[in-house]
Amino acid sequence: MTDITSEKPNKKRKLLDGSEVDDYDHPIDLILHTKAPGKWKLIDLETGQEYLGSEISHETFGEILRTKVAKCKIGSWFKTKGRVINNG
Repeated sequence: MTDITSEKPNKKRKLLDGSEVDDYDHPIDLILHTKAPGKWKLIDLETGQEYLGSEISHETFGEILRTKVAKCKIGSWFKTKGRVINNG
């Protein structure tokens, strides 16, 4: 079993703004729990690619998720901006 908390990154990746982030030798899944997946957008800070949330239709997703959690291959999200209030 791989525990990412004890692993050291292999190298760094340079982002579009010039900053750097750790790069590991295996993928780490980031999961978002929401009642409205279509309201979310993910932006790749290295390439600028954007992804919009959608419903999960894979029938074995639950089992895949449990397997990845058991192998400690799940990352985490953190908030970078506050709530936006539209006054218009």
